[in-house]
Amino acid sequence: MVSESIENELDLKTTGNKQGRKTNGRFAPGQSGNPAGRTVGSKNRLTELRKELIVPLLPEAIEKLHAAIIEGERWAIELVVSYSMPKPKPVDPEELEEFEQRLIELEQIASRKR
Repeated sequence: MVSESIENELDLKTTGNKQGRKTNGRFAPGQSGNPAGRTVGSKNRLTELRKELIVPLLPEAIEKLHAAIIEGERWAIELVVSYSMPKPKPVDPEELEEFEQRLIELEQIASRKR
């Protein structure tokens, strides 16, 4: 009786292979779709290997990149700028016209207040 009321309250299905799911097909909070899956907190072997191999090289790589920037190496400057600046987004000509019109209106309002 109590479990039925809890299931009804959480709106869970308990038939067939859909146990533990809500009527919308999603799992209820605290339920898993793969209870025998990867354990929480386990480490990815490839990620750990990358850390082991690459992390010790980072200080030297950063020094060399810094030196290349100081020397004016174009590739180094482009690399740093490409990772530092957001990628430009395409501009829709209609939006640009609307923006320019709004800018003109704002400039007119600002000039009236002076």
